[in-house]
Amino acid sequence: MTTLRRLIEKLFIIGICLYNTYNIYPDNNLVLYFLIALIFSSLLEIINTEQIRITLYIGFALLCIYNQIFLLYIPLVAYDLFKDYKFYAFISIPLTFVDFYPENLILFLFSAYISIINTKQIEIVEENLRTRDKIKEDSLLLEKHNEQLKKDKEKNVHIAILTERNRIAKELHDAIGHAISSSILQVESLKIISKEKTLEDKLDNLQDTLTNGMDDIRTSIHNLHNESMDLKNQIERLYSNVPNLDIELVYKMGGDLSYDLKYDILSVVKEGLTNCTKHSNADNLKITLLEQPKFYAIVIKDNGSTFNEKSYNSNSGIGLMSLKEIAVKYNGFVNTSFDKGFKIHMTLMKV
Repeated sequence: MTTLRRLIEKLFIIGICLYNTYNIYPDNNLVLYFLIALIFSSLLEIINTEQIRITLYIGFALLCIYNQIFLLYIPLVAYDLFKDYKFYAFISIPLTFVDFYPENLILFLFSAYISIINTKQIEIVEENLRTRDKIKEDSLLLEKHNEQLKKDKEKNVHIAILTERNRIAKELHDAIGHAISSSILQVESLKIISKEKTLEDKLDNLQDTLTNGMDDIRTSIHNLHNESMDLKNQIERLYSNVPNLDIELVYKMGGDLSYDLKYDILSVVKEGLTNCTKHSNADNLKITLLEQPKFYAIVIKDNGSTFNEKSYNSNSGIGLMSLKEIAVKYNGFVNTSFDKGFKIHMTLMKV
């Protein structure tokens, strides 16, 4: 729309320039002058390089001095001149007085006016587009922020549920579990001092019932205890407070992991984080946890260019020995290597 408007305005100006030229110089062959002025105007329309545009303006000014007929086409060139330099372009107005014609001066001023108005309109349109894009960007950021808040809320609810499960499991173990254990011992004592066969049989049945109930409670506590630890969430919480380190977690594990396995995997990840922050100059760390049909794979790799292996073997957290112990515990193995970053690769076999 803006380009079409500029074309219409230029056609209007060039039409008046052509009319003034033939009105003032009716006996001259003016086609060449018209074509040259049109070429200058077209070049100014398509060329955006500042140095070339300045050269074109200076060249046209020299043509006006060389041949006064070109002075009648100053309004056409002034249209682009005011677009580039706005009110500073009025320094070119003395050229219209070299061979003064009132209609030429009026057309010059008119050309300056519509050029400045058009430029301001373009600036307003561009500002509106920038504002629209900024609003859209802010809207997308707000949507993303709200989505993150929603995820954080769901995660906090999940953590609260798991915490409550853990509390219930602990209370069952401490209160009911101890009470039933005590009752089983008391029944055993009664069986020892009892001399009646009928009573002894009933005490056996009571003891079996209490023992089975205790086993059921232990199973429930074990299940609650396992569910109370969300491995992925624990790993994310573990590295969430690590500064100056971009961490990527690839988590593809099933939900039926035992509590001990979760704890051991968390220990391995913690060791990898400690190694990276204390013994490497890395700024990126990738943690990969994969479940395969027969085993679990743990890969922790950073992008550090240096690694203090001596310090690692002597001072790091649970250390390489503890990693090996965890691997042996699950009939697996662990390898460490340094190649474009330090890497821990552990395989834990499924029981």
